[in-house]
Amino acid sequence: MSFLMINLKIYKYKLVNLNKVNMSNDKNETVKNSLTPFEIFTDKNANLKRYLSLALKNTREIMKVLLPKIAVEVEKMINFHLNSTKNQVKTDKSKSVINEKAIREHLYNLVGYKAKEEKNGAFETVVYRAINLGKMKVDTPDQIEIDEKNSKIFMVSKVATPFIIEKLIGQKGGTKKVPNQSNELVEINTGVIDTVHKIRSGKISKGGSTKDTKVIANNFKAISKAFFVNFDRAISYANKRKPEFFDMVDEEVWQNLSNAFTLFNSKAYQDMRNFSEDYEVSINGTDVIKKDKSKKIA
Repeated sequence: MSFLMINLKIYKYKLVNLNKVNMSNDKNETVKNSLTPFEIFTDKNANLKRYLSLALKNTREIMKVLLPKIAVEVEKMINFHLNSTKNQVKTDKSKSVINEKAIREHLYNLVGYKAKEEKNGAFETVVYRAINLGKMKVDTPDQIEIDEKNSKIFMVSKVATPFIIEKLIGQKGGTKKVPNQSNELVEINTGVIDTVHKIRSGKISKGGSTKDTKVIANNFKAISKAFFVNFDRAISYANKRKPEFFDMVDEEVWQNLSNAFTLFNSKAYQDMRNFSEDYEVSINGTDVIKKDKSKKIA
């Protein structure tokens, strides 16, 4: 084979590979140009995906430790989107990108989480609250602070607790609601995020009773049964070292269980039990009378 033929083959090989590189670069450029601001942000910033992956795999401390960190990254991502699109004409489609559903779907896709195939209640709750916290931080940055390093969330007192319950000693009714005027930043638990978000979205009022609370008040029997069933199930999961336990139990659940335990061991609970044993509703349906335990059931 002549020297000229060898050079021609080498040239042809280089030309083919150069065309492949150019085609690959063109393809990458096309993909890059088609990315949304959310996708561009998460492509360049690995923190959000990393925290989400940890939350998906480790359900034990995600509510307490990872939620604030994810919320900070969601806040950054939303601000990145707003800055990237500030000069664009606002349309219904562009506005809908900032809603909770669109952000949630993007976060799920980041870590390949498919809610219908691998239900993980704890992970979904963390993502839901992190999104709402991040959005509220964008909307009202002066009212919320997130200590990412120590995983703590602070909120203006009157926002976290719109009303303060005052005890009225010696008065009928015993308590009254007073508007909270404090602008002090106070540390909150993650459950407060849901309440504040619902108030801001108009789903519940600041001080009035809601349809949900009325339903709960009228169905104490069903709630007590559901509590027993789920409590028994959680204990069973723990005894069998089942991962499903962490889908049911988080920091807020432990706080509620601790409060219930305190009540069950209190004098007030024993008084309630004695009241149930010793009294009954009178025949008129409006008064309470002491049971006549001397009567025998026929």
